[in-house]
Amino acid sequence: MVKRVIVIGGGTGGTLLVNLLGRKLRSRIKGGEAEVLLISDGFRHYFQPGNLDIAFRGVPPDVNSRGEPELLTPAVNFVPDPCAKINLAERTVTTQGRTTYGYDMVVLATGATPSPELIPGLKEGSFNFHASPRSSESIWERLRGFRRGKVIVAIAGLPYKYPPSPDEALFMLDDYFKRKGIRKEVDLSFLTPYSRSYPSESIARVVDPIMEEHEVEVVPLFNVESVDPAKKQIHSRGGDEVSYDLLIAVPPHVGASVVRTSGISDENGWIPVDKQTLRVKGHDDAYAIGDATDIPISKSGVAAHLEAKAVAETLVWELGGERAEARYNGRTDCPIELGGRRAIFVSTSYDTPVELRSPSLLRYAMKRGFARLYWSTITGNMEWLIDAYFGRTTEKTEQPLVIQD
Repeated sequence: MVKRVIVIGGGTGGTLLVNLLGRKLRSRIKGGEAEVLLISDGFRHYFQPGNLDIAFRGVPPDVNSRGEPELLTPAVNFVPDPCAKINLAERTVTTQGRTTYGYDMVVLATGATPSPELIPGLKEGSFNFHASPRSSESIWERLRGFRRGKVIVAIAGLPYKYPPSPDEALFMLDDYFKRKGIRKEVDLSFLTPYSRSYPSESIARVVDPIMEEHEVEVVPLFNVESVDPAKKQIHSRGGDEVSYDLLIAVPPHVGASVVRTSGISDENGWIPVDKQTLRVKGHDDAYAIGDATDIPISKSGVAAHLEAKAVAETLVWELGGERAEARYNGRTDCPIELGGRRAIFVSTSYDTPVELRSPSLLRYAMKRGFARLYWSTITGNMEWLIDAYFGRTTEKTEQPLVIQD
């Protein structure tokens, strides 16, 4: 009997996961013993960190996208039809095209959705680089005609994808206006709900003085309540208001609608999982990875990649009849550009605090280099390099399975 694994979502984690499974299970798939199915909402795959380059460097959007089918190993079956319903009790998945698939195991890699409409006036009064390459391109189009005034970068809701992104946006804006020769004509401000320029105190000790050096005003503990597009004002829950000429906002994010309507997530769409095994709580045949989960770590491509590796190991063992689990250690590693071709990496895990590092050209080059390697990493061809850089990020356990409610 064929064992079917369905992965829902063709982002970083979902694409890598099916490719790892396709490679590790190749002989079983060829022999008709296993099937790996990827259900996703389209044919294009986007390198989401590249949205910053589109927004602030004018990189064409197509540079940061590929056709999803060309990224997949031939052993994987691809269904480009958005998922409409997930029934964990009956082990079925139904697409918008009304095709229903049964499964033996399912992995939810459904991501996070930017939702500016949750803040009154935010969608109409701001630009953002999280929603899509097109929304990022609109920032570049606006910047090319900008000559003077106040530019605000604001965090309008928590959590959001890729925590370093608003800080990077500020430093990239600073570089851009300097290249244009109009930096003295532009006031840059950062509105953040945190008490400092970056969530981690150790990283903020690095970022704060650089913000000051670059004359970026940081307004802490600013929780966005609404935006008035006509008056060009942004209001906080505490009653403060700030005027702007250009507002670039990180919108609130929620989990995918399909997990909310299927009754799998909390009210904001985040899927409750065991942070080590990545099993959906209460189920022994369902997993969730990447931005979709409620794990309190950064919603980033690196986390999705390492979580996909862990789940792939577990699924291969299970399909082989071995009762074992790969436990993910929470490792993340997020680069932050700090202007002037310098960068640092935010590295941590469940058991280790954020490592404090000095900005350097080398780390900037590493970040830029990874962007070029991204397309190879999600095919599963570069795991030797990932392992060499990160070391072991999972631990194999062979204890009896305990399902958490």
